[in-house]
Amino acid sequence: MALVFPLAHADFQDTINVASAPFRLQRFEELSGLGSGQFLTGELAPPLWSASVRLHTAFHDDGLDIQSRIDSLDGSLHSFLFYDPRTAFPRLDPEGALLAGAAPVVLSIEADNKSLRLGGLPAGYQLSSGDMLSFEYGVGPVRRTLHRLLQPALADALGETAPFEVRPHFGPGVATGGPVELIKPSAFMRIVPNTLNVSEADDLGTVAIAFSALQRLHP
Repeated sequence: MALVFPLAHADFQDTINVASAPFRLQRFEELSGLGSGQFLTGELAPPLWSASVRLHTAFHDDGLDIQSRIDSLDGSLHSFLFYDPRTAFPRLDPEGALLAGAAPVVLSIEADNKSLRLGGLPAGYQLSSGDMLSFEYGVGPVRRTLHRLLQPALADALGETAPFEVRPHFGPGVATGGPVELIKPSAFMRIVPNTLNVSEADDLGTVAIAFSALQRLHP
């Protein structure tokens, strides 16, 4: 069966035995010094999520299986869905059991373009600062956005939250009303060229594999 890109979790991340992949915002900024000793900064482009991905060491055959899955991406030509293993679930719902049967949605994007409200949550559901969320919007192409909470959020009796801040800011065209992912919140990502590293087999016959990944807003 032909692979479908971007690769789903079940076809990539959940099969390659990720040991760590902390997400950080890669910012594209410039700095200019002034004669006064001060400096100015400017944002050249919106920040993107990046991850330094390290896989668990693998024995020979398992390592070959993993390399074949990575090879299917044709370097950096194809995308895959990827999430930060540290934030696969909300901190206060570590297995996602409390969200079972719920259908969270984006109720509103606030005028500051960095705050939003969620609905469709279980009454009293809590999100923590550091939790992440993602959702898709638009057509031709569909875009996907991923954000980290800067402050806690609590659902009221109707399952709706007050506005809370996230980063990064929302991009142009972000729409409300669609479903939001709180379990395995993911970005479209591609492997950064020339970052894939596969070690030589050690005395136990195991290899170490690592690469860097960078977000794309659409596949």
